[in-house]
Amino acid sequence: MPPARTRDRLLDAAATVVMREGAQALTLDAVAEEAEVSKGGLLYHFKSKRELVEGMVERWLSEFEKDISAEGPDFVTSYIKASAPAGNELGMLAALIADPSLLVAVRKQYGIWQDRVEREGRDPVDATVARLAADGLWLAELLGMGPPTGELRERVLQRLLKLAEPMD
Repeated sequence: MPPARTRDRLLDAAATVVMREGAQALTLDAVAEEAEVSKGGLLYHFKSKRELVEGMVERWLSEFEKDISAEGPDFVTSYIKASAPAGNELGMLAALIADPSLLVAVRKQYGIWQDRVEREGRDPVDATVARLAADGLWLAELLGMGPPTGELRERVLQRLLKLAEPMD
């Protein structure tokens, strides 16, 4: 199997272990077993548990950045649309909680995104409220904390997109 596919399989396995058993269960042995690779095969890609979690974070940020870009040229609108579907980030989030020092890269990227929110040709307050609300919607959906559903969810997204519209 190509190294990139094995690496992705290991990252997927890590997320599965955390989602199924919690962050405390994230061990190299558990990930190797879940991915059906030897521990040596895992260590070829990730020298430590920390590197594995860093890989989870890097992949999540990279995929989110791609999702934002794929939505279109307007950053705030694209950010809101890309934030809406919560995926398998729960494993990564739990791993970050277990080792908060890994939040450095996440904080840096969110700082870059916030700078973009403020620099676009719109009201920076409305744009920031829209970004923060989109983050809140994502988190509510991810953790099952009373997220809006159905028509109400769509109306909330439309309101956020309205807040994100460029000023005339």
